[in-house]
Amino acid sequence: MTATKELDKHNTTGKIEDWQGRQSTTTEVIEKWPLNGLGSLIDGRSNISAVDSSGAVHPCGHWLYFVPVVAQSEIDADGHPKRGGFIPPLPHARRMWAKSVITYHDDLLVGEQIHKTATISSIERKTGKSGELVFLGINNQYSQEGRILREEEQTIVYRDHQDYDDNIFTLKAKAAADWSFSGKLSSTELFRYSAVTFNGHRIHYDADYTREVEKYPAIIVQGQLIATLVLSHALAAAGVNRCKRFTFKAVKPLFVDRPFLIEGMRLFEGKIEAWAREKDGRVNMLAEIVL
Repeated sequence: MTATKELDKHNTTGKIEDWQGRQSTTTEVIEKWPLNGLGSLIDGRSNISAVDSSGAVHPCGHWLYFVPVVAQSEIDADGHPKRGGFIPPLPHARRMWAKSVITYHDDLLVGEQIHKTATISSIERKTGKSGELVFLGINNQYSQEGRILREEEQTIVYRDHQDYDDNIFTLKAKAAADWSFSGKLSSTELFRYSAVTFNGHRIHYDADYTREVEKYPAIIVQGQLIATLVLSHALAAAGVNRCKRFTFKAVKPLFVDRPFLIEGMRLFEGKIEAWAREKDGRVNMLAEIVL
């Protein structure tokens, strides 16, 4: 069972910047069934399981829990909960998960009750060639009896819809790699991951909406799923199943049924650089892992 409490839910000024500092607290038991779902997708792709023999969940397993559960009447046209509660009422239509920095202090264990505190840590407006963008920073702390187990600083970007231009993505991966795994994700796999994370964002399963409304050429692979696979392969290559910190940045959308590679290389002082890329070398995601 999940209990959620949102603080300062109503904003009377209407200024988006006034949402900075807003918090939402949630309590949830780490149940086994979502891990079974994740395991069905990632087990066999690397030797890092969704849950290990000690009951510790995957380093990206916290995304299976504390998901926003609202009434269907509170779901917006894109499949996300309507804004104006915890998330400010941003007018921008398109939502993208841009970056995360996850710091690990201790394991999340199956059967344990965990508390999550989400805080809007920053709101930054920027203007680019395509118009205004809003960068929303959200700090998520996962704790037990006052002890922080895991902390994630997310950066979410909001912008208006525009036609997709594949040519603007020019960043290429490094030529050298210590490991390389090829793959391709089907619409069934994307749907199953959305199901196990209770993610209603329509760009991950509704092809007509994705093309006609958000102007992408095809369904988009979830950034969380790419990050989970990148970290799993990096840890497997290092011969470990845990790390101290995981940082990843979304660079280019990865589309359904498109071949891609997950690669990486060991750096100095216990660091790994990893990435997901397409066959032409262009990067979808960049990551750094501190062991």
